Amino acid sequence: MTTFEDVGAGGFRVVTLRGEIDAFSAPSLRLEFERLIAESPPISIFVVDLAGVTFLDSSALGALVGALRLLRARGATLRVVEPQGAAKRIFPQTGLDAVLALYPTRELALKSGESG
Repeated sequence: MTTFEDVGAGGFRVVTLRGEIDAFSAPSLRLEFERLIAESPPISIFVVDLAGVTFLDSSALGALVGALRLLRARGATLRVVEPQGAAKRIFPQTGLDAVLALYPTRELALKSGESG
């Protein structure tokens, strides 16, 4: 479901997720986000790539919002690559499109100079 990779030397960390993120998998995802953020060398941008996610529910959104809070407390930014298809509708339906920095592609999320 999840792959992790470090990208670039400029304080980026990219987390790539695939498949379904629901009430069953979201708690472990939340813990993994917490671990990655706490154990990372100083990062300025944390990218969660959801392009390969086919389904996510409110518990998945809770994990993202939890990561956002942790990152903000550290002065870092969360950028989210939107899932494709119907899964991306959850962001405007919940109003999180106004809270999260959403990007249509990974390339745009990684582009330097953009604020999140």
